[in-house]
Amino acid sequence: MRIALLSNPSSGRGRHAAADELVRGVLNEAGHEVLHVRGSSYEQARRAGRALLGDGPSRSVEALVVVGGDGMVHLGVDIVATTGVPLGIVATGTGNDIARHFGLPSRDAASSARIIDQALSGDGAIMATDAIYASRPDATLLDPQRRWSLAVVSAGLDAAVNARANALSWPAREGRYVRAFTAELAALAPYGYRVTTEKGTWEGPALLLAVANTRYIGGGMDLAPQADPTDGLLEVLRLDPVGRPHLVSLFSRLFKGTHLDDPAVHIERSRTVTIEALDEPTGRDRGLRPPPHPFADGEPLAQLPLRLEAVPDAVRLLLPAQR
Repeated sequence: MRIALLSNPSSGRGRHAAADELVRGVLNEAGHEVLHVRGSSYEQARRAGRALLGDGPSRSVEALVVVGGDGMVHLGVDIVATTGVPLGIVATGTGNDIARHFGLPSRDAASSARIIDQALSGDGAIMATDAIYASRPDATLLDPQRRWSLAVVSAGLDAAVNARANALSWPAREGRYVRAFTAELAALAPYGYRVTTEKGTWEGPALLLAVANTRYIGGGMDLAPQADPTDGLLEVLRLDPVGRPHLVSLFSRLFKGTHLDDPAVHIERSRTVTIEALDEPTGRDRGLRPPPHPFADGEPLAQLPLRLEAVPDAVRLLLPAQR
């Protein structure tokens, strides 16, 4: 088959820059024709990927493979969503939470390439999964980039931690998320939201607000253990304002996915979710902070308000054979 290979040599702080060449070699040896594109920016990589995919009968490739972290998977989803072109993942980044959810190797480019070849040849699996589509509540389109995501949209403390972790150069892997969380504790205060799901509208203070299609964030934290990216629903998680000791205890439980039974944690499922910042909170909500800049799959998303929708079968993933 003819495969587009999209890579980011800076993924993993440059530690895995040779992975794309290894992947290309494995796929070439398996008989595939590989068109390799290195993107120096999100916009450049997206344009190049879109150009390779083409449209309908003019399509020049039969699959897209991304090499990098969750940000590159996010980019790949943004390119292939609703096109029918399958997406292969070679996870060489820091968190690799999307690969973790789907049982894909982490930082093993050769094994990842073989899984992609097997899926394309019929010995593996091509799974149709939901994706999250973001727009404005009035259906106005966002910027052409970053409308689609696959894993988690964060809009509370989780987003603030994500932004801080992205700016850190150490420690390695999920250690950056832990360090960023510790720093955010110093400025701990709730945010003000209005959240509308299929069950109705809630508004008030919250510390964490996340909309999940898959389970993991932050390099292995099991945020949404029950998330199923094939059920057409999103998991909406909200954390009430709690004190620092309580929050630290919950944070440690995130790695085991045992936080959902805490009375301060609320979760519901909905096909659509609208998130807005409270305008000029009054009464008990006076003094709430405006929510931080949202993130999707660890990448910056548009500012609130946002409408998020689970779109069934929007992405086809190249995966190991399902048992």
